[in-house]
Amino acid sequence: MQPANIAITLRRRSPWEAMDLGFTMLQRWWRTVYAAHALVFVPLALAVTAVCWAYEVLWAAMLIVWWLEPLYDRLILHVLSRAVFGEVPSTGRVMRERGQWLSTGLFWALTFDRFDLARSFNLAVRQLEGSRGRARRARKGVLGRRTRSYAVWLTFVWVNFEAILLWSAAGMAGLLLPAQAERARGDEEAFFNGLMEMLGSVTWDDALAYAAVIFLLEPFYVAAGFALYLNRRTLLEGWDIEVALRRIAERYAAPAMVLAALFVCFAMPVPALAQAKDPKKEIAEVLKAKEFGYHRMAERWRPKERPAPEAKAPSRGDGSTWLAIIKALAKALEVLLWVAAGALIAYALWWAARMLPRHGAAPPAEPYRPPAALFGMELAPETLPPDVAAAAAALAREGRLREALSLLYRGALSELVHKRGVRLLTSHTEGDVLRLSGEQAYLKNLVVAWRQCAYARRIPQAGDVERLAQDYKAAFA
Repeated sequence: MQPANIAITLRRRSPWEAMDLGFTMLQRWWRTVYAAHALVFVPLALAVTAVCWAYEVLWAAMLIVWWLEPLYDRLILHVLSRAVFGEVPSTGRVMRERGQWLSTGLFWALTFDRFDLARSFNLAVRQLEGSRGRARRARKGVLGRRTRSYAVWLTFVWVNFEAILLWSAAGMAGLLLPAQAERARGDEEAFFNGLMEMLGSVTWDDALAYAAVIFLLEPFYVAAGFALYLNRRTLLEGWDIEVALRRIAERYAAPAMVLAALFVCFAMPVPALAQAKDPKKEIAEVLKAKEFGYHRMAERWRPKERPAPEAKAPSRGDGSTWLAIIKALAKALEVLLWVAAGALIAYALWWAARMLPRHGAAPPAEPYRPPAALFGMELAPETLPPDVAAAAAALAREGRLREALSLLYRGALSELVHKRGVRLLTSHTEGDVLRLSGEQAYLKNLVVAWRQCAYARRIPQAGDVERLAQDYKAAFA
């Protein structure tokens, strides 16, 4: 790296201003960066997603795409470093030079250094300087002495931006696709119910959305960390001063050469005209002065040295007494703090012991009491007609489709609560009903039809309602 060839303005910046410089660099060379990034990232992400989709482990696709971030970082840094130092590489050249950015500690970055919170800042030390082992650790310590904390904050902010974009994409899908709303609610419930249920609910659109977020944000993260590295080296090594001096030298090189030639020609004395002198005679003349070979005896009075007075013991009127009192109070406060810390730890252990499950007999659970109504519908069997399916079919033939669906839904809920033993509560949603009932196909179709009718104001066809009425007996036989 030659600072003289740099394509940006070097000056001393604060770390936050340096990160903003990184975003400006990406804005200037974004076409080259994203083209090379897409050439590697897109095929890899699609291949990983396809393989994991075939094995029905799409959550693993998201994990692999996230784990391979150091690979994308090296490609992005390779493009940015060449562009900053005056060489904007083409996509083909980046691929031909893949050995330069693939052989810079990629295995170590994917294993031991994978959870380095200052990854974007330390990447340049390994990739651009090529240092290894103890030299690399020492170099990272010097460069990161006043900058590592800012690189860690950059990682924290970047992770939050990634989560915000991912959740926003999921929320947008829920708004635009009503069928996704219940799945999104189920994801939140699965998060609290079990990790495996949450991982199993990941779909291919979740994996592709996460890959798109990584593809969009990763260049910003690498550019900001690279700008922090450049700013730190500018502060330590005076790159800005070196570049300024080089530019001044290039600008005034020709006039300086002319002035130097004139000085040599006119200011230097001509040897032929110089007056020759004998060195021995000059030395003899100097030694004739009175300063050389002159001696004199002198006497004068000077006082005797007295011994230093002994230090007096501190009197009771100075501040030593108050200092002793303050030290005693500080020691007492320290003891109190340790006692309070011990009491707090003991309380935490006691509370944790109370929360642990007991090995003895568990207290008897309260008997389940079926709710009188769910979603504003009465569930008591006496409030329903003897033949729910026939009554609903009759309402459908009369054109009262909403009443027919309401009767079928109410009858299904009453059947689940009073006869099938499904413990539904007033706090449950339609998604809970489907999950607790075992995801029955008939009940799922009935819930979807009722949602569209009750919430979306979309009345189904009479034939669909009659078909649901006919299938009611087979589903709850």
